Amino acid sequence: MAINVKQVEAFRVTMLVGTVTAAAERLRISQPAVSRLLSQLEGKTGLKLFIRSKQRLHPTPEAILFHREIERSFVGLEALERAASNIKSSTSGTLRIAAVPVVSTAFLPRVLAAYRRRHPDVSVSVQTRSSAVVTDWISASDYDVGFATGGQTMMNLENAVFASVPGVCILPPRHRLASKKVIVPQDLEGEEFISSDTGQLSRIVVDDAFRQAGVRRLTHLDASFSSAIASMVSYGLGVSIVSPLAIVDRNPESLVVKKFQPEIPFAFSILYRKDVPLSLAAKSFVTVMRAEMAAAFGEKHLLPLPQIN
Repeated sequence: MAINVKQVEAFRVTMLVGTVTAAAERLRISQPAVSRLLSQLEGKTGLKLFIRSKQRLHPTPEAILFHREIERSFVGLEALERAASNIKSSTSGTLRIAAVPVVSTAFLPRVLAAYRRRHPDVSVSVQTRSSAVVTDWISASDYDVGFATGGQTMMNLENAVFASVPGVCILPPRHRLASKKVIVPQDLEGEEFISSDTGQLSRIVVDDAFRQAGVRRLTHLDASFSSAIASMVSYGLGVSIVSPLAIVDRNPESLVVKKFQPEIPFAFSILYRKDVPLSLAAKSFVTVMRAEMAAAFGEKHLLPLPQIN
């Protein structure tokens, strides 16, 4: 028979604590059982491991060398056990996130702050790209989870609306409409209006709301990122309607934020591979993000998600 784990463990613990009695207590077995295991190990290895003198065990030089090799093996096993435990509890590993600017530039840092408090040892990589690029990256498994506004449908992708929040009207400080509780299209007649890029879904929806109301705005400025639009508004360059995600941690002195009617929904979707199970770290991130969305905007704006593998 080969050396077995019980024999090695009895030897290792005896070397650590110095006596058979203490080893028996540590292993929760009888002293005769420990002695028997040590004797069996000596028989299997052909090594004299202990010299017995005055009811004490004195390790031989061979025992010291053998113990050193065993400790190397146990260090490796303990490292694997710790790694498995960390993976199981989502406290280590990597998480790769791809997101459109409206999600990544303001709201995602807030989510990551909460996530890192729970999982400080997870390495997180965040990339900001357009919906089309995010979709391609998730489809190719370059990233674990993505957030996009729209994005094309692919057979291997889950593309589900994560949340939909009503757009808000943002005004410069001390604007003439700053005292109004609710802004309507007619209030912005003749105002310099900072739009999102031509072709973006949000631009189309916002323009349509003013077209239906018969309201004419001045539209000399546009920008790709909602965060850039918010900065332009804060400098008095105009007004705008943006997703509240883009200004979630704004300085209240630099920007006036008002409810806008009719309600213009700003939605974004979560993307992940259908055929590749999400890691525990990614699942935990999704849970944290939903909690932060609920805290910031209310649970009514969250949409139910498909079952995540």
